Order: sequence, then C-alpha cells, then structure tokens
Amino acid sequence: MFGKGASAPEFSSMRCVAFLAGLLACLVLSSGQRALAQSSDYSTLTSPESAQHWNLTLGAGLRYQPDYSGSNNYVFRPRPIISLGKGVKSTWWVAEDDALSIGFFSGKGWRIGFSGNLLWERKASTNPALVAVPDTKFGFEAGGFAEFYPASWLRARVDLRRGFIAHDALVAELKLDAIARVGQWSFGAGPRMSIVGADYLRTYFGSYPGVAGTGGLLQRYNAGVHSYGAIAQATYNWSERLSTTTYIEYKRLVGDAAKSPIVRTYGSRDSITLGISASYAFDLGF
Repeated sequence: MFGKGASAPEFSSMRCVAFLAGLLACLVLSSGQRALAQSSDYSTLTSPESAQHWNLTLGAGLRYQPDYSGSNNYVFRPRPIISLGKGVKSTWWVAEDDALSIGFFSGKGWRIGFSGNLLWERKASTNPALVAVPDTKFGFEAGGFAEFYPASWLRARVDLRRGFIAHDALVAELKLDAIARVGQWSFGAGPRMSIVGADYLRTYFGSYPGVAGTGGLLQRYNAGVHSYGAIAQATYNWSERLSTTTYIEYKRLVGDAAKSPIVRTYGSRDSITLGISASYAFDLGF
C-alpha cells in the first residue's frame, strides 16, 4: 500500500494493462459458456414489464486514489453511491466508476437516463505541485447516459455530461464491461476511455508563466482523449438487496493533460485506484 503523502510506487503500465486484459478475457470466456443458461433470466430482469418497480440504490465507498488527477501522492477519499432504475430486483449492472445515474427509460437489454457527477474543490494546500494552478471551485456535471446489453454478460455504456461552476466543458465516458455471476458473487471487468473539452483541461491542468517546463508561456489545451484504462471489481451479494464490492482501477493520462507540468514534472501519467463500497437497493413499490 502507498503511504499518505508519499510517492506512488513505480509500476509498469504495460503490466497493469496486461493483468486487467487477462482478467477480462477470463471473464468473457467463462461468461460466454453460461450465456445461454442465463438468457431467460436476463430477458426477465431487463424487460419493460409493467410489474417491475423502481429501485433506489444508496451506498457509500472509500477510495485510495491520487490527491488530484495526475498526482503521484495518494489519499483516502469517500464516495457516495446513488442509482435509480426500473427493473426486477434492481439488477442492472453497476460499475464502481459509474456516475450518479437515474434510468428514466428502459427496455429489453437497454436503458437511458440522467448522469451526474460532483466536482470537489481543489486548493494548492492539497499538494505543493498545485501552487501555480488556480484553485478549482465545487461544481457538478450533468447530462445523460445510455446502456446497452448485447448479451447477458456484456454491458456497453456511454455518458455525456456538461460541467457547471467548476468548468463548462463537455465530458464523455466510454465503458465496456464483461460480467460473470457465480453463486452470490458477481464479477466485472472492462476497458475505459474519457474524452474532455478544452476548458476541463485548462481548469484542472492549466499552467502559468514561471512554472517549470512551460518555457515561460501559457500552455494551450485542445479537446480530445483525456485518459484510457480499465477496471476490475468483485461484488458479494449478502441478500437480494445488500451487497459489498471491492475493485481496482488503472488509468493513464494522455494528450495535453499528460504534458501539463503538474503531471509531467511533479506527478505521474499512470495511476491506480483501490476501493471498497457497500450499497442497499430499496424497492419503491411503484
């Protein structure tokens, strides 16, 4: 484990990708063998039948992650879990890196709805590397998401949100998860990619004259791919409603964000996040 305020240990990004890709391959192979057996159950759980109720999932988690995006110092941070959807037993797959979600419309193997994300304020007191970067305000992102299940063991999700107060850029997240259910356990893993607007990069990675590595000039940022990586998680379902999850996420910054002095000079393009969480799904009865 990393010590708070201490540098993250050196690790090979290729090894991280290979590990998560291998785990994903295992899940796909094992899940594919059970796809036919699960098909009837899957169609029931994701069909738009009137007998289905709205389910509210609430919970909390704890993450061990960089103190800012691109940092090599790690801290513990809490995370709220809020998800609202319509379906039997609230069985839509939820990944630990999903935004706050409210599924307004759903059908057999798909749902769409609201996607939201809270943006915490950030000050130079967090890390000396941020001394030349303006403080960021508390804000939020709001938009929508769409999920599609081409098979009972595979989920594809796209989120598109716009920032408010903290930044005013568009943020897109692309996700693909292979899912396996074994008894009371459920496992998931898959690749990730994020695309952000220029104002997001200016807000969280902006540099100013005098910062090492800028050549005395303001750094210009262009919208584009911000990061890619993968996540793997394991969930134990204590009951139909209560579950606990542990997970590991790997992320690599690319593009203009990776060139920022707070990343290139003082931080790291690669990061690993470890987390645990607990959640409970409430049947709202309508």
